[in-house]
Amino acid sequence: MEYASLLYQWLFERGKETKYRREILLFSLLTLCLVAFVSCGKKTDKDDSSDDLVIEALVGIGPVPFGMSKEEVIEHIGRPDHIMGIGTELNYVASKGLSLTVPPDVGMQKIKCWSENLPTKLHFRVTTFAGSTKEGIAMGATREEIITAYGQPDRTRTTGPKEEVENLYYDELRIKFSLWQGKLIAMILEAPK
Repeated sequence: MEYASLLYQWLFERGKETKYRREILLFSLLTLCLVAFVSCGKKTDKDDSSDDLVIEALVGIGPVPFGMSKEEVIEHIGRPDHIMGIGTELNYVASKGLSLTVPPDVGMQKIKCWSENLPTKLHFRVTTFAGSTKEGIAMGATREEIITAYGQPDRTRTTGPKEEVENLYYDELRIKFSLWQGKLIAMILEAPK
């Protein structure tokens, strides 16, 4: 940005001496606008991408461990798309396919990851979560891949209007994987008790 400022000053001074003052000033202004536009598009350290968010059971997600305060979560993950509930649900579903439950008295307690392939359409846009678990399970994983990574589930249950969603529960790890048409469409991880 300093370079653009120096260029502007030089062109402005040079423009006073020439008959092309207006053209030089216009060119300078366009250059400054272009530099500002390009600078706005650059990622900062706060622009954590969902694909950098690795989830670890009983630990947390990326730089956010279970128990972290709402303010700290927002500092690390970024401003949510919506804050829901009574201010405890940080909804990043449209931008990251993610929502976090953060009660004020105990900090982050629940991580929910979503896929745009949900059989039931929600009243807001859903982006598929691009991250994965520490074991490499990401949206679209199969039942076999989940069982290879975590072993046999403690229990299963089908839900949905037509019983089309299969849920795999891992009680000790406090994880629920939901599959539709054999593919992972949602996962919920809870803080340790």
